[in-house]
Amino acid sequence: MELVIDKTDLQNLLKKAISATEKKSALPILSNFLLEAKEDRLIVQGTDLEVHVSVSVFAKVEKEGTACVNAKKLTDISRLLPSSEVYIKLEDSTLKIKSGKTKYNLPVVPSEDFPMMYPFPEDNAFIVSGDEIQKAISKTSYAASKEETRFALQGVLFKSLDGSMDLVATDGHRLALYTIDRNGKGEVNIIVPQKALNELKKLLTGFEDVEMAASDQYVFFRTKEWVLMSRLLEGAFPDYTKVIPQEFSIEIKVDKKEFLDAVKRVSAVIEGDPKPVKLTLKENTLELVSRSSEYGEATDELPVEYQGEEFSIGFNARYLIEAVEVIDGDNALIRFTSPNAQTLILPEDETDRYRAIVMPMEIT
Repeated sequence: MELVIDKTDLQNLLKKAISATEKKSALPILSNFLLEAKEDRLIVQGTDLEVHVSVSVFAKVEKEGTACVNAKKLTDISRLLPSSEVYIKLEDSTLKIKSGKTKYNLPVVPSEDFPMMYPFPEDNAFIVSGDEIQKAISKTSYAASKEETRFALQGVLFKSLDGSMDLVATDGHRLALYTIDRNGKGEVNIIVPQKALNELKKLLTGFEDVEMAASDQYVFFRTKEWVLMSRLLEGAFPDYTKVIPQEFSIEIKVDKKEFLDAVKRVSAVIEGDPKPVKLTLKENTLELVSRSSEYGEATDELPVEYQGEEFSIGFNARYLIEAVEVIDGDNALIRFTSPNAQTLILPEDETDRYRAIVMPMEIT
């Protein structure tokens, strides 16, 4: 293996792959990168056996080949190289790196020991927008469960529909849904773990089309520059369509910033989590109240268009904040059915396909 590569390209390449590697593992091979010089590309792979990332960039390849080298050491070195041009050459069992007058000799391990990525399931693929999938992850993953006992709820559901795909996350107390368009006949009904989604966000620029496919155990995302493969989460995901209310008795429109600021202000008197906040609708007024036996009480009011009987409902303030924060636009709609039923939060823009459900909590 012998090649010449731009220093910035090398740094960006290693930065994208490093977080997929395993730093402390019973399998030392997982702390390495697999480098492959092929045609006019340098391909770098990293994996922890759960997530596998392969990224590539243009390089002047003088001799094709592979090398397996410590990922952290190579990444650290790449940040310190003095010259814009970097020479990399495999000689015997040493990876030689030269930049300006700086030289490194790094030991390598057998490339054949590195876990191979499975082939991309071409027959089950479809295309989604990189920008849309970025949005979908940001607008849903906050609602995924943090409890280790709720294994299937720790990820995000990807469910293909005709011409579209739902991304859904829930922890049993709230739910977030975002629908994106897709192009192709492949089908998925899978739960993708958070780590894979975090890696995917790092790889996406927002300008590319992404091929997506799944096998029985793995999901794949692919562009011309990179491939991400991740093991799927096992378990049953609840039927999210049954918890989205189709009818409601009250709808109010709130200024997004004013509402978020008010919820944060009143919940500041509560330590820890949950932070109970009581919303009360009165004539053209939304009253927000939080009480703490230790720190006292906070009250705030917002103007809203409302005519009707007084209506009160309690929530965990954090759930309200996280559901509203990701809404695009200046306003949010909140739809209530009863003080004991789930509440729907959505954007004012009817074409926006984000929906959030928050379950109420009892406040004495």
